[in-house]
Amino acid sequence: MEATLTRTELKLEKRAGLSYEEFKNEYLFPGRPVIFKDAAKDWKAIGKFTPEFFKKNYGHIVKKFDGKEYTLAQFIDLMMNSDPKNPAPYPCKVDVLQYMPELLPDISPRLKYTLPDRINSRLIPKGFLGGADTFELFFGGVNGWFPYIHYDYMHLHAIITQVYGEKEFLIYTPDQAQYLYIDEKEPWQSTVQKYYEPDYTKYPLFAKAKPASIIVGPGETLFIPCGWWHTARSVTPTISVAYDLLNASNWKQFSDDVQLMVSRHQPMKANLISAYLKGAGAVMNALGM
Repeated sequence: MEATLTRTELKLEKRAGLSYEEFKNEYLFPGRPVIFKDAAKDWKAIGKFTPEFFKKNYGHIVKKFDGKEYTLAQFIDLMMNSDPKNPAPYPCKVDVLQYMPELLPDISPRLKYTLPDRINSRLIPKGFLGGADTFELFFGGVNGWFPYIHYDYMHLHAIITQVYGEKEFLIYTPDQAQYLYIDEKEPWQSTVQKYYEPDYTKYPLFAKAKPASIIVGPGETLFIPCGWWHTARSVTPTISVAYDLLNASNWKQFSDDVQLMVSRHQPMKANLISAYLKGAGAVMNALGM
């Protein structure tokens, strides 16, 4: 039995002119999502990053979906012709630092709400981050759904800026994990298949899960706190810039995840890693990081 996914009446706030202190006190440390209406107002990417721009300048980049390779130019053609009955594959992700580092000035300056950020600290071994220390471009066509509900790996905060088109985000509070059939091996992912047309016979508890729905448009930035479950759908052809954030507000959750990850393969080292991260956190706190 398939049914329609039910959204909650809860509405997320859209804020403009928010100071960092207001963000920290009202959203970052309390762990509440918010949409910044003007955080990326100085980015050249807004208006520049279009499907035509990437097809012309980066169409040669090759991506793979379901075992089949496409150039970015071919994918953009699929994306622009996507429709609800025949959606383009999603997501198409491109690592900016790897494939197009010359575009970094177009997504600068770094958003003030994402500083300080501990991800690039020399005190944190890169292996602890699971590849999260990067900027990614997401390309999507109409009705392209992200493949699963999740929270960001290692309990990092998610920062997503729309530079082209509109995307609907579905966001679940952390306490709804009990309804999401969490993967035992990958506890940051839900195992509910085709969650957008849910089979409540197979996943009866999922009927109790009620996500907040928000449309994020060009120039707007969504902050999703660590541990908040989410997924997304492209309402129109879309291009987004996404990266993760680590600071004092989610340091404990990150440290706990690192300890768990290490304990699975090197249990004797887990307590040492925990002690190291506790000390590193204290140092960064003292430095105002």
